Amino acid sequence: MKRILVPIDFSEEANNALLTAHSLATDTNSDILLLHVVEDPHYNAFETVGESHYDPMENLYILKLIEKTKEKLQAIVDDPKFKDINISYKVDMGNTYKSIIEHITMHKSSLILMGTKGSSGLQEILVGSVTDKVVRHASCPVITVKQFRDLSSVKNIVFATDLNDDQVQVIDELKLMQKHYGAKIHIVKVYDSTWLREDEVEERIKKFALHVKLENFTVNVVRYVDEAEAIMGFAADIDADMIAMGTHDRHGLLHWLAGHVSKDVINHAPRPIWTKAIK
Repeated sequence: MKRILVPIDFSEEANNALLTAHSLATDTNSDILLLHVVEDPHYNAFETVGESHYDPMENLYILKLIEKTKEKLQAIVDDPKFKDINISYKVDMGNTYKSIIEHITMHKSSLILMGTKGSSGLQEILVGSVTDKVVRHASCPVITVKQFRDLSSVKNIVFATDLNDDQVQVIDELKLMQKHYGAKIHIVKVYDSTWLREDEVEERIKKFALHVKLENFTVNVVRYVDEAEAIMGFAADIDADMIAMGTHDRHGLLHWLAGHVSKDVINHAPRPIWTKAIK
């Protein structure tokens, strides 16, 4: 791991993400890049029609806002508790999601660590939209947290999977993390079918693990209607340090069918969620 990208908006959740990233950076000898995006109301209009209608006073307000933002970020960088790592910041203007995705490549980030709020209903749709887009489209793994978690020691990782062939895209990154921590992977498959027996699902898990050459793992089958709830319940039962999942870069109905489980887990699970986008 080389660089951890931490989107920051100065909220409590973002601060928790930064502290969590710090625990990981010290353990992996990684740099941290803080990214704050100023959401410019004229940005989308400019992209659409090719021109901008700035009022001079609005322009002055944006400049002052950027100046104050840089001061706050510099104060974080200068905080003595971060003196043991290389930490820097960047202020960008425009769309938050697009900026995060662009900065993965621009700064060769190997991981995004971002804070997210627990929410439900309409608030879940509105608040979780940026996080949902990032975890579905980022070219590197993403860890989302609500509270501070010390990631210098991770011993038990729940890997929730549907066992489809495309899950292979997640395994290499997952195995790298497992090797770093010396952690045990607990593969869990949730199913709700009268046509399958538990031993048949267990056999599918074992064949999958053999195919991807996974070691130090357990096989777990949970029969339950709500897949997200079952995953979170299993992680709670074994007091897992982290939940790992693959997310799908899909659109429309396919996105809803494949993505609602990971979105529910990210929004509601109290523990860190590691995700890798499946292309």
